[in-house]
Amino acid sequence: MSKKIVQIDYVNEGDSIAMKPSGELVMTNADNYDLKQMPITKDTKSITLDMENVERYDTFMLAFIYRVETMCKEKEIKFEMIGVNTDMQSYLDLLMPKDEAEPEKEEKGSKFVLKVENLGNKIKTNLTDIHGFVEYFGILTTKMLKLFVKPLSMRWEDFPSQMFRSGVMALPITILIVFLIGLITGYQGATQLKRFGADMFIADLIGISITRELSPLMVAILVAGRSGSAFAAEIGSMKVTDEINAMTSMGYDKYEFLVLPRVLAVVLSMPFIVMICNVVGLFGGLIAAISTLDVTVISYINRLEMSLTYGDIASGLIKSLFFGFVIAAIGCYKGLKVEGGADSVGRMTTSSVVASVFMIILSDAIFTFIFQAIGI
Repeated sequence: MSKKIVQIDYVNEGDSIAMKPSGELVMTNADNYDLKQMPITKDTKSITLDMENVERYDTFMLAFIYRVETMCKEKEIKFEMIGVNTDMQSYLDLLMPKDEAEPEKEEKGSKFVLKVENLGNKIKTNLTDIHGFVEYFGILTTKMLKLFVKPLSMRWEDFPSQMFRSGVMALPITILIVFLIGLITGYQGATQLKRFGADMFIADLIGISITRELSPLMVAILVAGRSGSAFAAEIGSMKVTDEINAMTSMGYDKYEFLVLPRVLAVVLSMPFIVMICNVVGLFGGLIAAISTLDVTVISYINRLEMSLTYGDIASGLIKSLFFGFVIAAIGCYKGLKVEGGADSVGRMTTSSVVASVFMIILSDAIFTFIFQAIGI
C-alpha cells in the first residue's frame, strides 16, 4: 500500500501566496502542516488557501483554517479559500462559527444614520417623560383643588400615619444635622468676625443663614432621602405586585388613595420641622458664639431680635412648603413609573432622590431671586 503524500505546497505569485495542502488534513498529520515555512514578506497582500487536493479531513481542518485566517488578520493580509467541494462546504457550515463581519459592515456604513436615530430616540424618550410628568402634575393639582370642594374625596385614614412618618419620625435626624450646621457655621463665622472685632454680628450671621437658607434646605434634603425614597419604593412595590391595578379595577382612584395623603402629609409637616430646626440651629450657633467670642446669652438673643425679621422666618417657611410638595410629588411620580421588577423599583427610588435634591436646590435659587426682587 502506497503512503499518501501529506504536505503544503506554497506558490509565490508576487504580492500573493497560494497555499495548497494535499493528502489527509487530520489530527494525526498535524506536524506535517506547519505554517512556519510560509514565505510571507512585507509585500504580501493576499493568501489563497486551495483545498482541492485534500482527500480526507476531520476537526483538525477547522483548526488549520482558523490558524491561517487568524494569521492573515494579524498581518492585515487578505484571506481567500477556494477548491472546497460540496461535502467539505457542508462540513464547514455545520462546525465553523458564523461570520459576523457583514452586519458590522452594514452598521459601519450607516453610522451617521444610527447616530441620528439614537439621538431621535433619546429626544423622544425625554419628551415622553416630560409629557408624563406634566400630565401627572396637572392631575395632582386638580385633585388637590378638588379637596376644597369635596374634602372627603381623599383617604384621610392614611393621613395621620403619613404625617407621623414624614414629620415626627424625621425630627431626630433633622434636629441633629441642623444643630451641627449651626454649630459649624458659628465656629467658622466666629473665626472671621473676631479679626475685625465684630463679635456681636455672629447672631446676624447665624440667624439669617439658618432661618432663610440652611434650615429649610437641609431639612428638605433629609426628608427627600427619607420620605421621598420611601414613597417611590412603596408605590413602586405596589405597582410591581399589581396592587394598584387591582385598586383601579375596584373603582378606587390611585391619586386620592395613594398620592394625596403623602403629598399633604409632607407639605404640612415641613414648616413644623423647619420651625423646630430653626430654634435648634440658632442654639448651635449660640454655643459656638459663647465658647469662642466675647458674647453672652442675653446679648446673643437681643441681637437676634434686632437682626431677624418676620420676612426671614417667613421666607424659610414658604420655601419649606414648596420643598415638601416637590419631594412628595416626585417620590410618588417615580413610584408610579416603575415597570418590571425589583430592579426598576431600585432605579426609580434612586432617581426620586436625585431628582428631588436637584429640584430643591433649583427652586431655592429661584426663590432667592424672587425674595430679593420683592424685598423680603
